[in-house]
Amino acid sequence: MQKQFSLIRMGSMALLACLTSAGNMPAAAQNVTPTPETGVTPSTLLLYRADLFSGKETAYEQTEAEIVQGYMDAKIPIYWSALEAVTGSPHVLYFDGFDNFADIERSGADLAQGLDAHPEIGTAQQKLADLVAATRTVLAFRRDDLGYRLNKINLAKTNFVRVAIFQFRAGYEDEFADAIRTRARMYEANDIDTPWMVYQVHSGYPLPTYIEFQPMNSLSQIDDALDRNAKVRRGEARPLATQKWIRDADLSIDIQIYRVSQSMSHLSPANEAAAGGTKGKSASQTATRKYILRARP
Repeated sequence: MQKQFSLIRMGSMALLACLTSAGNMPAAAQNVTPTPETGVTPSTLLLYRADLFSGKETAYEQTEAEIVQGYMDAKIPIYWSALEAVTGSPHVLYFDGFDNFADIERSGADLAQGLDAHPEIGTAQQKLADLVAATRTVLAFRRDDLGYRLNKINLAKTNFVRVAIFQFRAGYEDEFADAIRTRARMYEANDIDTPWMVYQVHSGYPLPTYIEFQPMNSLSQIDDALDRNAKVRRGEARPLATQKWIRDADLSIDIQIYRVSQSMSHLSPANEAAAGGTKGKSASQTATRKYILRARP
């Protein structure tokens, strides 16, 4: 068990290795089954956050890129999208999608088999772990009733992601869901083509927690959203922020902006093709990286 944990790339992979040790699982590639309604958005999510030591961002990205190449060369069918923080403290958010929780367990067999055959990957993973100050692993499931135009979302084809984490006291889940549905109806009525997906956390946070992912091709979409929200507030009789349940539930919202790092992501063959089949950075991504480096001491 300790050997397995020492070889793991990150906390989510440690969970897979731990689950695999519980029994001999048949190897099965990690896949997300698309549907006309939900597109390629995964039903089940293993979300892992790695908070980096200050000044270690470049070393982390380079090491992770080496690990990704190792997974590709070894043909280990474990896939993830890496979201690199543009706002907040330096960290990377890993988005690992599955069809169900059982698939998370089954994927551990692929991981263990691949790492046993390629110990050099484990060495690189330990090097990566030395750059991480703190971690958090979360299991969540998609709430189809709270998403908006899910079939238009594909993280492999986007440049940025807006991630909002909603937390509140237990007992206000219905009020929260009603508020999200109201917003979706307003967007649909005005034919606003800004999709989002919402996941309800199953484990990993002490309070009821929902996580919303909203893909963006450009940061200019934030300007569009601000203008749109201002118009909505002017025409809304009872703004969301003044509703009584929000005060009673002690609702907190943490919003961060991420860029999708192709170099730190290990995409499935289908998603790799959708992303253009390259690990290089687009011009917009390169510009954002330079901005981040200037902004941090």
